[in-house]
Amino acid sequence: MDSFDIARLAGVSRKTVQRVLNNSALVKPETREKVLRVMAEHHYEPNAAARKLSARKTHTIGLFIVQDASKYTLHTDDLFFGAVIGAIISRCASLGYNTLVAMLDIADPDPLFSMYRQKSIDGGLIVSWSDLREIVGRMREAGYEVGVFDEGFFGDAPPDVPIPHLDNYRSAGEAARYLAGLGHKRMGIVTGGMENHTARERFRGFADALGELGLPLGEDCVFYGRFAEADGERAVEHWLGEGRLPDALFCSNDLMAYGALKALARHRISVPDTVSVIGFDDLLISEYTHPPLTTMRVPRVEMAVQVVDRLVARLEKREEDGAAPEVFMAKLVERSSCAPAKRSDKKRQK
Repeated sequence: MDSFDIARLAGVSRKTVQRVLNNSALVKPETREKVLRVMAEHHYEPNAAARKLSARKTHTIGLFIVQDASKYTLHTDDLFFGAVIGAIISRCASLGYNTLVAMLDIADPDPLFSMYRQKSIDGGLIVSWSDLREIVGRMREAGYEVGVFDEGFFGDAPPDVPIPHLDNYRSAGEAARYLAGLGHKRMGIVTGGMENHTARERFRGFADALGELGLPLGEDCVFYGRFAEADGERAVEHWLGEGRLPDALFCSNDLMAYGALKALARHRISVPDTVSVIGFDDLLISEYTHPPLTTMRVPRVEMAVQVVDRLVARLEKREEDGAAPEVFMAKLVERSSCAPAKRSDKKRQK
C-alpha cells in the first residue's frame, strides 16, 4: 500500500496525504484526522526517504550558535542563551522539525551557508551576541530563510527576518520608576556596549524616565560597559575612586549586576542598606546571589517560541495570523537587593 491508496481510501488528493505526512498547517484538522485514521487502520508506514524527496524538504532547522572567539565563547549552557536554545529545540520538535545544532565563529560563517547549499536544512535560526547584520543580509540575498533570536544590533528588524522584539526602552524605564518610587534621588547606570541597539535603548529608557520624574541622569552617574561581569566591578571601583557612588545602581544586564555586588561586598558596602542594585534579564542564579538580585525578567522562552513559529510559517508558505507580532516587555522581579532610600539615609547618618 502506498500514498495513492491512502488518498483513495480517505477520499482526498495524494498532495493532501503528503501534507499530512509533512505536518503542514494547511490541512484542516478534520481532514488530518481522517487521513491518519485510514493510515492507522491499514498499518501504513511511509518511507522516510520518499517523504523527503516528495516534499523536497528536510524538515530540519539549523540552529546556529555564532560566537566571536576573539571576544567571548558562547556555550549551550550560557546563562542567558541556555534556556533559549532549549526552548527553540523543543518548539521545533513540537512542530515536526528536527534541529541541527552547529557552533560557528563569526570570522568563518561559510559552514552556515554550506548547510543551505547542501540542502541539509530548510531554514536556520541564529543565536549570538555578535553583530549579525552582514551575515543575515547575505543569507537573504541568497534566498535562504533565517530567523534571529536577539535583535541586538538590529535597530529595525528586516521585515522578512523573524526577530522577537523586546521593548528595552519601556522596560528600562520601569526599572528607573521602580528605583525612584523607593525614594532614590541619585541613581547610576552601567550600560552595555553602546554600538549595540539593545544597550542604547536601555540607556535611553532609563535616562528618559528619570528626566520625566525630574531626576536628570548626570554624566558622572553613567559608566559605559560592555555587558560583562567585570564592567560592574569596574563601575563601582570608578565611582568609589571619585567619591561619588550613587545610592542606587541600574545594571543593564544581570552579569554586570553580579560584578557590582562583588565589588560592593569587597568594600563592605551593604546592599541594599547603603546601595540598591537592580539588574536586567533574570538569569537562573540571580535568585541565589547575596543578596538575591532584584531584576527585570526577560521572557526568553516565549520569545524563542515566537521566532520558531514565525520561521516555520515562512518555511510552510503560510501567512502569519495577520496581527503584528507580539512586542515583549521585561517584568520587574523584586528580591532583596533594593530597599527604600530612607534606609540608606539612616545608614549614612550613623
